[in-house]
Amino acid sequence: MKKNRIYIILFVVLAAAATILYLNKSNTTINKAQADFAVKDTASIDKIFMADRKGNTVVLERKSRSQWLVNNHFEARQDGINTLLTTVASMEVRSPVGKNLYNNTMKLLASNSTKVELYADGKLLKTFYVGHATMDNLGTFMYLEGSSVPFIMHIPGFNGYLTPRFFVSENGWRRRIIFAYEPALIKSVQVTDILQPDSGFIIQRQGDSVYTVTSASGAAVQPVSKEKTRSYIVNFKVVGYESIDEKDPKEVRDSILKVGPFKKLAIASVDGRVKEVLAYRRPIMENSMNKVDPEGNPLPYDKDNLYVMIQGDPTLYLCQYFTWDKLLKTPSYFKASGSTGK
Repeated sequence: MKKNRIYIILFVVLAAAATILYLNKSNTTINKAQADFAVKDTASIDKIFMADRKGNTVVLERKSRSQWLVNNHFEARQDGINTLLTTVASMEVRSPVGKNLYNNTMKLLASNSTKVELYADGKLLKTFYVGHATMDNLGTFMYLEGSSVPFIMHIPGFNGYLTPRFFVSENGWRRRIIFAYEPALIKSVQVTDILQPDSGFIIQRQGDSVYTVTSASGAAVQPVSKEKTRSYIVNFKVVGYESIDEKDPKEVRDSILKVGPFKKLAIASVDGRVKEVLAYRRPIMENSMNKVDPEGNPLPYDKDNLYVMIQGDPTLYLCQYFTWDKLLKTPSYFKASGSTGK
């Protein structure tokens, strides 16, 4: 918060200086440097720092050509990074802000804007402030540090404003992935059914696309379906979550954790690492899509969504059964014949 106050003070000082320069100008001619927001060579950008007026900050750092990290901890959403870099490269000045709007625009930028710093090789390329939309929602008020006037920015051909692309939210920038395994890198998958222990199983890799399936009791599933085991393992290539349910009150979270998980998944990779995930029933919430069964009886839990928690991470991830039902099978599912399974 202290750091954020410094940003606000610096912005006010810069704005005051810019006001004096701008209002004392004999004409409104703006040189190119004052409107040089864009960075065409986005491949050179390796760090982006953003801060809003509420004290929230986020740091996006490039680790490789195709990988960015959020706050040096989580993998970033590549689609979000691509959109941000495209915006930085493509945005252009629509017009400088006129003198009649100058004071009000600077006040709004000082109270409600996002500071953006772009870096390359550890050096600050430029700093600008992203504000609100114009009345027609086709332009965005921005101020480039060092300029004497704010500008209305836009992307030619894009019908919208740019503010939402410069969001400051760690969870919003995170890649929405729980599992991301190449099949050949999975050594074993163990599913533990906490409510019905006999429904648990373990799949172990014996060779290239060759797996054995053993029930929780230790009995081998025979005959095992090669197609089903292979397709099951492939499911772990991309398993995501829908959102992080930050709005649920603390008592809801406490209740979910008190009831406990109904399934546990443990994925062992060939390099010896193990990732454990717990699956929790989600109670019927105000925003649940289905609250009663076809006969009108109240459902015991949300049939569309569940919560997932990764070992070592206190976050509750909201997920869909549409995706997770493919992982929460029973031993009979893997039989080659004579059983349909779940």
